[in-house]
This record gives sequence, C-alpha cells and structure tokens, in this order.
Amino acid sequence: MSLNRKISFAAALVLFVCTGLSPVGRACLHADDAIGTAIDAGTDYLIGQVKAKQVGTRAEGQVALETYALVVSGISINHPVVKRNFDYLFGRLSKSKHTYTLACYIFALDAAISQIEQDLLILAPAKMRVLFKDDPRIGKLYRPYLKKAVENLANIQMAGGGGWNYGPSKDRFDNSNTQFAVLGLGVGVKRNIPINRKVWLKIMDHFVLGQQEKGPEVAERVTMMNPSDIDEWNSKVKLIDGDRKEPDPTGVKKKAGKPRKSDRGRTTVVVTPEDPEVGLEGIKVYSRVFYYRNGGVATWNMTCAGLSSLILARKSLKKKIPNQQLNALNKAVRDGYGWLMTHWKPTGSYYGMYSLEKVGDLGDVKLFEKHDWFKEMSTHLIAQQRVDGSWDGGGAHGEKGEPRIATSFALLVLNRASSLITKNPNSRIIVSGKSNPGESGARDWVFLPSLNTTVHYPSLMRHIRMRPNVKLIKFLENIVDGYPPEFRGELIPDMAKVRDAIRSKSVRSVIDGHLEKITGYDYKEWKSYVKWHRRWERVMMIGMTKKKENVNDLLTYYASTKKSVTLKKAIMWALVQCQSREALALFLEDLDSTHEAIRQAAYGYIKAYFVDFPPPFSASADEGIRKAQAEKVRAWCTAERAKQKVSG
Repeated sequence: MSLNRKISFAAALVLFVCTGLSPVGRACLHADDAIGTAIDAGTDYLIGQVKAKQVGTRAEGQVALETYALVVSGISINHPVVKRNFDYLFGRLSKSKHTYTLACYIFALDAAISQIEQDLLILAPAKMRVLFKDDPRIGKLYRPYLKKAVENLANIQMAGGGGWNYGPSKDRFDNSNTQFAVLGLGVGVKRNIPINRKVWLKIMDHFVLGQQEKGPEVAERVTMMNPSDIDEWNSKVKLIDGDRKEPDPTGVKKKAGKPRKSDRGRTTVVVTPEDPEVGLEGIKVYSRVFYYRNGGVATWNMTCAGLSSLILARKSLKKKIPNQQLNALNKAVRDGYGWLMTHWKPTGSYYGMYSLEKVGDLGDVKLFEKHDWFKEMSTHLIAQQRVDGSWDGGGAHGEKGEPRIATSFALLVLNRASSLITKNPNSRIIVSGKSNPGESGARDWVFLPSLNTTVHYPSLMRHIRMRPNVKLIKFLENIVDGYPPEFRGELIPDMAKVRDAIRSKSVRSVIDGHLEKITGYDYKEWKSYVKWHRRWERVMMIGMTKKKENVNDLLTYYASTKKSVTLKKAIMWALVQCQSREALALFLEDLDSTHEAIRQAAYGYIKAYFVDFPPPFSASADEGIRKAQAEKVRAWCTAERAKQKVSG
C-alpha cells in the first residue's frame, strides 16, 4: 500500500495515554516514560538470563511464562531466544496435563499470534479494523499447538466440580490452578476453539458457591471505565452467525429483541455494560472473600482469582445465563470488589499484582474506590526494579529466590498483558483515526496529511526498535515532514535510541538521514544526538519562558555551535524571545555566514529589533552582492541605534 495514498483508519485507543507535558510540550505514551524504560530493562535482563542458561534447565511452565512476558513486551517472535523457547515447548508439551504449564503455554502462543496481528493491522484500512476478528490464517504455526493445549486444559477440569488441580484430579482443586486454567480457556474462546458450555457453567458455579457466604456491608464503590477509556474491543462488537457482510461503520446501537430476517447472518453492533449493577446507587455491596480451597485460607490472590474467573465466565457465556444465575454472578463480583477495596493491599507480591491486573483490565475497572490500581502498582514496580533490570523474588507463586519469575510477572503487569486475552489487537495499535491534528492535544500524536490520520510517534519508534518493518520505517519520512519544524528536535531521543539498537545497516541509514535532516549535521555517534537534544531542549525552555537571566547561556551556546544550523537557528529564536540586545551584533556578523539558512535567519531576526524595515538582503545572492547588501544593513542598523539612543 502506497504511503502517499490517502487512507482512513478506524479509531484505536491506547490505554496508557497521559496528559502531562514537559517544558517543551511533549506528552508521553505511558503514565510515565519510566514504565517504558522499566520494561526495556526487564526484557534485557530476562533475555540475558535465558541466553546464559540452557532452556532445558528450566521447568516447561517457567519457560512458557518467560516467553509470554518477552513477547508481550514487544520482543519479536523471530528473536533467537523466543524461537528457541517455542521450539523447546513445541517438542515437550503436546501431551502435557499440568495446569500451570498448559495455561502459560497457551498465553505465550496467543501472544505470538497477537503480535503478528498487531503488525498486520498497523497499516490496515478502516474496514479491516472494525471487522477484525480472529483469523485462522494468521499465526498458522502456533494454532495447532494452541488448540491442543486448550483441549488438554479443558479435559483435566474436575469431573464433579468446576475447579482444577495441578493435574487431573477427582476430588482436589485449588483456586490458583483454577485461575490459570480459566484464563487459558478465555484465550480459547477468543481464538474460536470449541469449549463445551458446561465447562463455563461449572466454573461459574464453582466460584459463586465457593465465595464467603456472608460479609459486612461496605460503602466503597468501583468506578468503571467509560467508553473513551476503553479500546475498540470493549465497544462490544458482537459477531453473530459469521460476518459475510460488513457492519454499519457508524456503530449505531441496535434495539433489543429478536433479529430481523435481514439481520440474520450479519455482523451487528451491540453496546452493553458487562455488569450494569456495579457502582449504581441503591445496590448494596458486601465484603465477601474467595478462598484458596473450600475451608482454606482467605487471601487477596484468591479473591482476585475468583473475580477474574467470574468475569471471564460472564464474557464467555455472553447472554446465555439464566437471570437468577446471572444475578448471583454479578453479586459475587460486586462483593468480591467490596472485599478488595476494604482490604486494599495491591503490592503484596508480584503474583498478587499480576492477579489484580487481570481483574482491573478484564473487568474494565478504572478505580477501586479512590485507588488508581495501575498507577499504584506501576509506581511500586518501577521503584522496586533492581539495577540489572530484574525484580527480586518475593514469597508467592514460586517467586522466592526466583527473580526470573518475579521479573516475568512484573513485565506482564507493566504491559497490562491481560488485555490481550479477550481484546482485539487494535487495543495496542499505534495509529489513530483522528484526522484533525489538534484533536490529540499533544505533539506525540503526529498528523500525517498524506494519510489523513495521526500516528503515536514514541510507540512507533519502540515498535521499530523491537521489530523493524519496512512500512514502519517509511512512516518516519511522513512523521518528520508532518511535525512542526520548530519542534522537530523533540523527535531526536526516540529516533537516536532506535538507531543505536537496530543492526540492519539499511534501516540505520534511513534513520541517519532523518537525524541529519532534523539536526542539520551528520553526527557519527548516537550520544552526540542525545547531547544535541539536551542543548536544544534547554534553548527551547529559555526561549519559551523568556528568562533574561539565561541570556549569557544562550550567548555561550551561540558561540560554541559550529556544526548544527538547526540548533543555531533555535538559539537565535531564543535570544530574540529574551530580547537580548547583545544578539543584534551577532546577527549582523552572521549575514556573512557560510550557511545560507543562517544568513536568512539572521536577517529575519534583525528585523525584530526595529520598527522600520532594514535595507533588502538576499541570503542566496552572489557573494559580492551579499556583502554589499550586508554593509548597507549594518550601516542602517548603526544609524537606527543612534536614533534610538537620542530619542531615549
């Protein structure tokens, strides 16, 4: 598809967009750029550890968990470490009946397919995004293994109950194993793998009946995400009897009732809240916990397990739940929320944070009472990350003395990996359908006139760094051209980081060209570009705040800037903003600069010091003509300055 061709894209929201601006006006993708830095450091650590030890020295479930965390973090499925892990798992897990292992294997396989989907959808037309559902042609390598693993997982559910043990069992279950099993089956539903409806009904009954029977009433309430907070999948695009025809692109809500004959076999859009009772006034909420086993210990982790499992059961059974059972399920979820809010301790263990992330993202919960659950957990994780990029093992779910397991859980939380279990890959797309460059409110979203859409620049650069793609590399030209010229320096840090990380000489050459275009000089080391950006950012800060006490710094920068025309022009602008009288002499001197752009800028800024216009000056004229014109300008300025002194 030609990048010069006008394309429209469907809206795709990013869950982590923030509105905080730096002094020069940039916004960030995540709640803080520190999240992206933490993820990068964590993946570097994990890859290093996997390389250092033979894969056979780790249990299959641990290998699957680490692979899942790496793929979700953006590491390519073609990376040697990831490929080796999958080859190892393919050869060992075809007949596995171990619950944790199968579940983590399913998560990793699904993440691999999702990665391929995301890459394909980045430049997809709008109709493909709206219509997107699981396509069996995508990720063919992984699908047979996924189907077999889901079937094996469903088959080891307790015959007489709805729970799971570590493996096949008639009379024992625990809700930790059950939690992982239910999440694995949720992937099966997403991938259209047939699962007997009775399996989900048994899961629902297992948790509804296994919850604490009574508890105290609580005043706390959850706040659900509103439509603007949730990705396309949560607009509840419901596929009915196939998708032979396209849906109404306007997404108009259909009236309830039986479908008309003309609607049968078509895709319709139904917008409904998953749990209409949650948070509404007049509905009583109680604090009721879930247990590890019947009569066992009541814990945070198991309450999260019960909640995420019931939420997935409700999604998977859709509207095929009798009202009485649905009311009991909704009450169990409500009261489970009640227990969490009155026993709030989200950072007790990495497994506990991993479990809460499932509840928050699968349940579309924005706040537990006043607690921004993701902000609290991500802040904690960033603070706890060690220098080598790992997280120290805690005491839950195999974490003790196992930083690789703790690191895997931490990465999954920071990436909000559960959103991939039931949601469309559009939830992670970095292209928006916005056609108005002012809609986004931040320059990180770059409007591309040739595509009539906007692209989130930091996300694009991270994607290129992790998984280089020819089409994405070509996107850079549109972004650099579409970015406000006076602020192009903002593009440097992400672009320089990508340049340093990519091995491909051809890709690096393209990025080098853009870096040179922005800075006005071909630096050989990426650190030089970073240094350039720091100076440029400070210059912009001084110019925007117009602090005259920083004029001496600007004059020093001006004298030392010999290579970058772009940077020197920025310093000129800042000096004028600060009304620096000393700068006029420098501008007059630079009418003889060897750079035409500097000559032109100097003449333009000289005009800012006078009411009347100076004599004409052509920066592109022959040297003899220029010198004569420059002398006339200097003489005129001297005369005007003398008049100003007399009148002053």
